[in-house]
Amino acid sequence: MKVLFASAELSPHVRTGGLGDAVAGLASALARKGHDITVALPAYSDLSPFGLDLPGTEDESWVTLHDDLLRVLAWRDDAAFDRPGVYGPTPGTGYDDNWWRYGRFSAAVAELAPDYDLVHLHDAHTGAVSLLVDVPTVFTIHNASHHLLGPFDAAADILGIGAEASAGMEWYGQANYLKAGIVGADRVTTVSPSHAAELAIEATSFGLSGVVASIEHPIVGVLNGIDVTQWDPQTDSVLPAEFDLTDMSGRTKTRQALLDDTGLNDGVIFGNVGRMARQKGLDLLDPIIGHLVDQGMRLVLIGNGELDVMVDAWVDNHPGDVLHLPYTEEWARLVSGGIDAYLMPSEFEPCGLGQLYAMRYGAPPVVHITGGLADSVVEFSAGPDKATGFGFTDYSAAGLQEAIVRTMDVYRDDRDSWSSLQRNGMSIDWSWAARSEEYLAIYEAIR
Repeated sequence: MKVLFASAELSPHVRTGGLGDAVAGLASALARKGHDITVALPAYSDLSPFGLDLPGTEDESWVTLHDDLLRVLAWRDDAAFDRPGVYGPTPGTGYDDNWWRYGRFSAAVAELAPDYDLVHLHDAHTGAVSLLVDVPTVFTIHNASHHLLGPFDAAADILGIGAEASAGMEWYGQANYLKAGIVGADRVTTVSPSHAAELAIEATSFGLSGVVASIEHPIVGVLNGIDVTQWDPQTDSVLPAEFDLTDMSGRTKTRQALLDDTGLNDGVIFGNVGRMARQKGLDLLDPIIGHLVDQGMRLVLIGNGELDVMVDAWVDNHPGDVLHLPYTEEWARLVSGGIDAYLMPSEFEPCGLGQLYAMRYGAPPVVHITGGLADSVVEFSAGPDKATGFGFTDYSAAGLQEAIVRTMDVYRDDRDSWSSLQRNGMSIDWSWAARSEEYLAIYEAIR
């Protein structure tokens, strides 16, 4: 099958969070199965840190990026994308004209579509493509809280569509590119079964429940996977020592390397890799971080976002106990392999990947039981044969504190149960192989 993916991110070419990893994982899994996969993304100026040249002459709109498995096309539009950052100049910010930038990108993607059997669109940045093409389309919602809004008439003009087609993106007088994808696509998916159910409920749909109810086919939830060939503690060259289920001694060495490299004080080490954002629930820690540090909690945070000032204040107040570093894949891997537990108290989480990487590397997650976290983490109360982590349902500082203290108690006082948590998480097949079969079934249904 010849499939065109369209996305604002694709790892490792451009990544701000889980979107780039998820798109790369699914596209690569399909390519390994013999399908002809092309991924289209904007040619951001921030592609350059990956050492990628953009070959071709100045009048070429699409340029090809090097990738071992996929055909990757970057759309060169200097007016829209030759500027700092991806969505905004710094992590957690957004340009006011993102509706214009991604409207232009969507129109360009639509011109490629007739050469493919199917187009798979990812998140609001590409949702409008579904209104522009006759080719079968799948639209995957990775984050429903980002609607991507703009002035209705101007957006319709950018996309080159008339009143009838543009009605699919009208949202209280504005253009809503997320709504466009939901209404226009032949099938809509999201990244976990629980989040698919949440999108049908008014209280957890970000205003979309009426739109979701109006479409012919219910949203299908397919839990994300990870690239287990790239994320493997048995072969990961970033780790100072390899390890697996049968020999965890390399994990002990990796933990010590994390302490040595960061200067972190020893204790029960928790880690988090991702955006420092309210959605991720980190603000719940603010009133309790001092108490938890006193009890022996140590915390490594990798990434940036709107909560940087708050997080940096923790570092200032608790030197040696809390650490905050900018994202690099090397830090992400060392943290996954060296922390004791992974902290992911998200207010909502369509799927999440950090907890999957952490379990793969032997770090039980501590999560708010919501969305994809509910689908991927088995709570400690389920017993040693099944449990993979710890969860809390009361979304509050008190609920999070109880879960963290319980985690530290088990880590210190019940090593047999802790080892079972590690083994259970590491034993699960988190690969994209099975998930890609679910997407192929969806593709075949609409062809």
